Amino acid sequence: MQQTILADLDIHAPDAREGAETIWARMREADGLAFMPGYGGFHAVARHDDLMTALLDPRLFASGGGITVPAPDGVRSPHIPAEIDPPFHRSYRALLTPYLTPQKVREREPSVRRLVTGLLDGIGDDLRFDFVERVARPLPVLGTIDLLGLPVEDAMLLDGLVVELHEEVATGVRTGAAQKLTDYVEHVITRRQPQASDARADLLSSILLGTVDGRALTLDEQVSMIRLFLIGGFDTTAIALATAIWWLAEHPADIARLRADPALIDSMIEDVVRFASPSTYLRRTVTAPVELGGTQLQAGDQLLLAFGAANRDPVRFDRPDDIVLDRSPNPHLGFGAGHHRCVGSFFAKLEMRVAVQEILARYAHFRLDPDQPCRMGSGLNQGITFLPMVFERPR
Repeated sequence: MQQTILADLDIHAPDAREGAETIWARMREADGLAFMPGYGGFHAVARHDDLMTALLDPRLFASGGGITVPAPDGVRSPHIPAEIDPPFHRSYRALLTPYLTPQKVREREPSVRRLVTGLLDGIGDDLRFDFVERVARPLPVLGTIDLLGLPVEDAMLLDGLVVELHEEVATGVRTGAAQKLTDYVEHVITRRQPQASDARADLLSSILLGTVDGRALTLDEQVSMIRLFLIGGFDTTAIALATAIWWLAEHPADIARLRADPALIDSMIEDVVRFASPSTYLRRTVTAPVELGGTQLQAGDQLLLAFGAANRDPVRFDRPDDIVLDRSPNPHLGFGAGHHRCVGSFFAKLEMRVAVQEILARYAHFRLDPDQPCRMGSGLNQGITFLPMVFERPR
């Protein structure tokens, strides 16, 4: 068996998302796992069933060595709980999940709706604008800040630091963003710790006062958990929401279906997450000899989890390159699976649902701006980063 070598694949190249569907198809169609030689070498897990196998066996395919590409250099604290392997992972995650259950998230709908309507009100009479800049990007930033109880005036600062941090990962050039974000979070902890009295009060209090295996979290652990919320939620939700509006702008018949049957919005959002796969690539490390996808792997081998490829796998999805409003079943892996399934998935889906509802209610029509093409970003989270639109109000 001759291994497929993806010599032209660099996930951090500026144009990495352009035409990625072609590379994803090559990954899926390879005999065994295709191989990306860049960044030290990665076996690409691109077929849906193979990716599910890797996600559901964290002991063989571990996150503890890091989940980013390239692998981090030097000594650093892990992203908790995303880079904590079982059995300790469960204890950290238990501090977060009570505040992000479907019921708890539903209770936050009024505050999310206020954020969405506030953003749309702020646009005013401007009917030509970049949807990412004005809505898709600020919504998850403000939503996460609200969820953590952070000052709303810090939104632009935090968004800028997260953008810089992604650039650090992609280029390896240190800008100081990582330390600035750590300093900010430490300041939040110092300010809020004396006021926190009940670990069950809210998400931030759970991190500040909760325990793991009978002990309090260290400052480094607290910082890591809060940082992960900020890093993990901004890009992915923005990309998915932008993709939803892009698709609807290109498919007015689907807009008509949603207006006639608003209950379809929930299933549409699920398929948007599958189609967009905003968390496009992550890393795992093999811990023992094992065969995966027809390739024999050894301990220490690095895996590139290609969510974008697996979520377009025609073996599992009919019409994989379309967003199907009522797709069912939909076993997508856009939020991951198993121990490391995205802890904030229900909150992200709430933000997207409310945004689509309010846009459909406020605007009669919308379309892509014919004078400006949309742009796609690269890196671990790939998708629409610039979406110029033209909106029309009801007459």
